[in-house]
Amino acid sequence: MSITVRFSKVYLIGQVAVTGNKEKEGPMCNFYDFCFGDEKAHQDTFEDGESAMIKKALTLLLKKTKLKYEDIGLVFGGDLSNQLSSSSQCFKDVPLSFIGLYSACSTYILALGLASSFINAKYVDNALCYASSNYGVCERQFRYPLEYGICKKNTTTVTVSGVGASIVSSFMSKIEVVSFTIGEVYDPTYNNVDDLGGVMAYSAFHVINSHLSKTNSKIEDYDLIVTGDLSSKGSMVLREMFKKDHKNLINYCDAGEIVYNLEDKKTYAGGSGAGCIAIFMSFICTKMNKGEIKRCLLVGTGALHSQTSTLQNKSIPTISHAVELRRVS
Repeated sequence: MSITVRFSKVYLIGQVAVTGNKEKEGPMCNFYDFCFGDEKAHQDTFEDGESAMIKKALTLLLKKTKLKYEDIGLVFGGDLSNQLSSSSQCFKDVPLSFIGLYSACSTYILALGLASSFINAKYVDNALCYASSNYGVCERQFRYPLEYGICKKNTTTVTVSGVGASIVSSFMSKIEVVSFTIGEVYDPTYNNVDDLGGVMAYSAFHVINSHLSKTNSKIEDYDLIVTGDLSSKGSMVLREMFKKDHKNLINYCDAGEIVYNLEDKKTYAGGSGAGCIAIFMSFICTKMNKGEIKRCLLVGTGALHSQTSTLQNKSIPTISHAVELRRVS
């Protein structure tokens, strides 16, 4: 059974997004703080490039919030590289206590929820949370070598090269973190790695319904409900599931569906990766600070498979977590 944690006086005081060049060409480009010219971020390898993006995001976030390393009590976050190696390479040079997380593409929402929990418990005054992904790192780790040039299906998604980072604080801002619903691992007994959006829609459906039930709220209470990376295919599945449940999923969008220009056939069904909803947070925060969005439900979606489990023809377990944000009047 999923649980919901309610918070009191927990705020989001800063957000940055750092991306690669392909993301810069997408419709959300005006909300990003910095864009590198390629996935390697001028480094020798994709892994080093991802580490450089994380470090750049941290630098920009501290500058934007006018905080120093000593003001940050804890860091929560992770990426999709084996053993979080990209994050570890970054944080070995950063003087901060680090809690590395892996929840596939739902990592950012998990990090945001856990950071808020520590603020709510008054363990620290400021906590930094982030999530990162990189096309070059993930493609060869979860799919095929980049040089292989395999013909892909239209349900395939493209991993976002980017980092989204936030600071959650006990100090008041215009954006309050209200609650956090921790999802269950859900297995739809499906093993098509070329359609991860359709797989993750099941856990997204369950965690949204659970959050609504436990917070005594309705879909129409939210100005916006955002899923992480279901893509154009998975978001269609999610809408159909709610329709069968006699609910209309209004004011809804998927970060993966709009991070790229879908007219570009090279992006297939849209974006994916832990960095997907993390960089989309810059759009959310901009709109909430302006008062254009007053209540928002963020749903991180993750497929918990591995290269090994895929080769063993195992089904793909999925996980989703939800965090509610509210504009302070």
